[in-house]
Amino acid sequence: MVRILIERRLAAGKEEAFRTLMRAMRREAVHAEGYISGETLQDVADPRHYFIISTWRSRAEWDAWAESAAREAVRESIQPLLAEPERVTVLEPV
Repeated sequence: MVRILIERRLAAGKEEAFRTLMRAMRREAVHAEGYISGETLQDVADPRHYFIISTWRSRAEWDAWAESAAREAVRESIQPLLAEPERVTVLEPV
């Protein structure tokens, strides 16, 4: 099992568009092989700073989703909303 932490900081005024795209991304991800769960969290000290945490059965299944056309299409729509590049961290339990 792996957990994926994606950190995104939005440009000012892009929150609603971002939330809409995140819902679209989640609708696609739930059908991906190996997807277990996911949640989106907002930094209370910085409301434009978001963390997306998802759980996958394996690194290979995450990698397949990360490189899929479905994810890439939504990710490309999210990129213009960001104030800086997203950061993706793959985490394993110890």
